[in-house]
Amino acid sequence: MSDIATIRIGEWFQGPTGSGQGGWTSQRFLAAVSSVCAEPVTAAIRAAIPLEVDLTVRAVDDGWTLCAPDNTVVMTASVWAGTYADTAPVSVAAATAARHRFTHVVGEHPVPSCFSCGQLPGSMGVQGGPLNDGTDRFATDWTVPDWAVGDDGHVDSGGLWAALDCCAAWWVGWSREPRNALTVQFAVEELAPLEPGATYALVGWAGDNTTEWDGRKRHGASAAFDTHGNCVARSTSIWVSV
Repeated sequence: MSDIATIRIGEWFQGPTGSGQGGWTSQRFLAAVSSVCAEPVTAAIRAAIPLEVDLTVRAVDDGWTLCAPDNTVVMTASVWAGTYADTAPVSVAAATAARHRFTHVVGEHPVPSCFSCGQLPGSMGVQGGPLNDGTDRFATDWTVPDWAVGDDGHVDSGGLWAALDCCAAWWVGWSREPRNALTVQFAVEELAPLEPGATYALVGWAGDNTTEWDGRKRHGASAAFDTHGNCVARSTSIWVSV
């Protein structure tokens, strides 16, 4: 084993209350892994993600781990030869209309403190609702937040990964019988750089998998489209109901 880097998930970047958001943390973890591995990699979440502590990225025999200070394995990563599903583009207007169908109110939201889809002031507002277009897809609009843009104009990918994670979550948990679910596997492919301040349409659906639950497990996918209908990023994920 050898230590590669340390990362820290700030208190703001939580998903479930008191725990780091899965998409954000996956991006930070896999960005560190990419410094030593050029191949596609997927992340698996193994435990609640501690906030405001140094997490160690460590190379192990079968991949990489992200470890808490007490050596609890929080996430693992491995080389991945999977593929990403495609779906028809969705306009920002249609995605905005779908967000207005979001049904969770204060007191009912499963993760109200999530910086991506929660209800605290400053949340990115990734709150997906049904498209009602003859498919069972969910969608929401998402605008690149100012805090994600560096002085050089580069957009931090962490916000995108978090948004894709939450967009998939709403489809997974609410396009059939309602179930709260947690991400257990997540991978993202970025196809084009994001534009600072731009608004994108996010879509959540089954990907190439069955739309049904397999016991407590369900697959999900999500994609981000620009105003011209170009896919700029896509994800694949596995979820477990709680």
